[in-house]
Amino acid sequence: MSNWEFPGSDPIDILIDVAAGSIAVSAEAADVTTVRLEGGAPLLPEVKVSFTDGRLEIIEPRGSRGLLRGHAGLQVTVTAPAGSSCEVRAASADVSCLGRLGRLQAKTASGDVTAGSVAGPLVIKTASGDVWLERTGDTVQVNTASGDVQLRQADSDVSVQTASGDVVIGVAAASVRVETASGDARVGSVSAGEISMGAVSGDIEVGVAFGVGVYLDLSSLTGSIRSELDETDGDGDVRLQVSCRTVTGGIRITRASQAAVA
Repeated sequence: MSNWEFPGSDPIDILIDVAAGSIAVSAEAADVTTVRLEGGAPLLPEVKVSFTDGRLEIIEPRGSRGLLRGHAGLQVTVTAPAGSSCEVRAASADVSCLGRLGRLQAKTASGDVTAGSVAGPLVIKTASGDVWLERTGDTVQVNTASGDVQLRQADSDVSVQTASGDVVIGVAAASVRVETASGDARVGSVSAGEISMGAVSGDIEVGVAFGVGVYLDLSSLTGSIRSELDETDGDGDVRLQVSCRTVTGGIRITRASQAAVA
């Protein structure tokens, strides 16, 4: 096990580039940044940890990654001041981010990505990893092949593209765009913006907040289409547009629950 400490209470930029294992980043009120590396015995001495001008870098040299065969991956644990931003590049490492991050960018192959509160832009790309997000304050872009995506509350625009993974968004305050092939897609509550949902065989469900006027554009080749909204619902101010397209999947439009959650 190796440990580092870097004094300072201002938010920092973090870059973590490792192949396998686990990555845990906690952004909280702190006057020091700490780094702990464990596991990956033959590789641990090769990992480079540096801190310069408010930027922390934890990089596993690519030329040495073959040493991990037959060994567990690295366990990377970072504690940094709240508001810090993080970029992660990994193959099969799971990524967990707690506390309040300023920005998050993560790219993995099979690792899962979990994050609490992210105030700035969020970009996640993964192949088979699942994505779970608590709350986002800025734009969200998620691309995955077979991983599921769950976002409890989005305060800005969201874009999700997946092949077979399911997508669940609890409460959306702005525009949402979801494209999936066989995965199901659901938005618990929307109140403004443009909602564009597309699927081939997956089902789509959208909950419209109470008192919100909405324009619906729904189309399916062979799937069922059902709207539970009354034509007179809303206050006449149409500030929400919902467009849903499927081939064989069903489409359902409802009034949102007062406590819509993912």
